[in-house]
Amino acid sequence: MKKFICIVISGMMFLTLILQSCSLGGKNKNEDKSSNKSLKIAIMYDEKNQGDAYKQIAKEFEKINNIKVEILYSFNDENMIKEAIAQKEDIDIIGIKRNLVIEFAKSGQLLDITDFIDEKQLNRKLYKICLAYGEYNDKNYGIGDMPMTFEWFYNSTMFNKYNLKEPEDLKQLIDVSNKLKAKKITPIGIGAMDGWTVASLFGAILAQTTGTKELTSNYGSDIKSYEKITNMKDAFGIFGKLSGSCIPKESIDINYKKSLEEFVTGKAAILPMGSWAIDALEQTKPAGFTYQVFEKPVIMTQQYVTKYSATAGQVLVIPSKGKNQEEAKKFLEFLFSEDAQKFFTDKGYISSVKSANSSEDAIKRRILSHLDETDDNSIMILDNMEPKIAQSTVTILQDIIEGRVQPNEAWSRALKSAFKK
Repeated sequence: MKKFICIVISGMMFLTLILQSCSLGGKNKNEDKSSNKSLKIAIMYDEKNQGDAYKQIAKEFEKINNIKVEILYSFNDENMIKEAIAQKEDIDIIGIKRNLVIEFAKSGQLLDITDFIDEKQLNRKLYKICLAYGEYNDKNYGIGDMPMTFEWFYNSTMFNKYNLKEPEDLKQLIDVSNKLKAKKITPIGIGAMDGWTVASLFGAILAQTTGTKELTSNYGSDIKSYEKITNMKDAFGIFGKLSGSCIPKESIDINYKKSLEEFVTGKAAILPMGSWAIDALEQTKPAGFTYQVFEKPVIMTQQYVTKYSATAGQVLVIPSKGKNQEEAKKFLEFLFSEDAQKFFTDKGYISSVKSANSSEDAIKRRILSHLDETDDNSIMILDNMEPKIAQSTVTILQDIIEGRVQPNEAWSRALKSAFKK
């Protein structure tokens, strides 16, 4: 009997060991499965510069998380992006333009990451413009990775020579322009042949008169809804005053590159342009040329909505059909950490993370202070408009510079052109 009990006990112990072994084996399998996770990330940049920063960040992420990251570069084709988000399930994070964020968010094709942003306190760590670029209908669907502001660059040597002060409003800007014209100097140089340059300038005006939240809420609406947008006529009126007093008609015959050349050679005193122009200016300026950006915004209207216009680069989103959403969020958390952002700042880029930026350069310090004052009304106009309306608006702005269209009829003409069948 004792022998029988011993055999039974031994059998039970053996069975327990087998079950434990199976359990451990199953656990290891699950762990292996988790550790073998991989992410596929598609970005708009090529493998150089920003793309190289992503490559280095991905390597660091892999070391810490044991998750393999594959990066697809130059993922710019809109049809490919739409297919990847709507049909495929193998791309976990995609960098897209602001207007596509609106389109995909409206159709429910993007993951709502509002709670994730709050939980990780990214709403405190990042510049507001970076979050604004991923926002739609009070929810956040993505994060902008490359913040840049619209600035008024000016020839500081020339301003000192003629005892000119930085203008702080439209009247002062026109007064400065008149003094420069008296010296046979082009007040404001802009490469209006490239329509996006005049759209950037108009966007700086529109940010103050109207803001971009109202444009966002009307995205995809009919012509009557667009006609009711607040102060659009005021924005075109201000642009008309500015172009009539400060911008020569000949600007329509030069492109962006030529406008940079005219600025650094002293033909034009002021260059209204995004902060991205710094690299080109540094590469083309002659010895002894000095420039700065206006310290304060040029206030165009008494009751402004926001002071500055800015962009946030590509917006990183997670498709709602994505299979690795938690891992994708983990990568975004790492990407927007100070350690990871160092790969961008070391290359001279401004980080989306406020605390990652510092500079001894006087120009960059001013840009950083301007960036800190951006908000969800600062989005650049071309990034926040339906393509058909953006294109017709650009054409009308060029026509205003040439004197072919009056500012008071500009918005209605732009809309009629955009909505014509």
